[in-house]
Amino acid sequence: MRPLNLSQFPQPESNESGSVEAALDALRHAEDESTADEAYDAFLWAIGNNHAGTFYPVVLGVLPEIEQILMHGKAWAQRAVMESLIDLGGSFVPEEGYENYLGASVQETLNAFIRSMRRQVAPLAKGNDECAKSAADLLELIDDQVA
Repeated sequence: MRPLNLSQFPQPESNESGSVEAALDALRHAEDESTADEAYDAFLWAIGNNHAGTFYPVVLGVLPEIEQILMHGKAWAQRAVMESLIDLGGSFVPEEGYENYLGASVQETLNAFIRSMRRQVAPLAKGNDECAKSAADLLELIDDQVA
């Protein structure tokens, strides 16, 4: 795995060096409901303000890693990622003053990424494991955005 260079992306002032990477590691290693919930929470704090429901442009820098976890991660890791994407695409908004990054809307870029994941998410909605409900909820969000 190549190291991420997230230093160019604005992120929460409360972050320490490596906060986002640590949150991604927590997502990758989620192995049960408890660790998945903790990873989801840590990730939303690392890329924004989970309490206020906001995100910073650093969210764009982690999208390739999020995609890898969604495609190749274990079930609880996938669930934590999908729950994060549901919040980010459904109710979260850019932190005030950080709506655009390099001339592009952070919200629109994030939503386009979420929509692009539909093909990877759809198979996860089948069945009754820990991923299925989250996948179905994420598909509903994607389909609502497209409609």
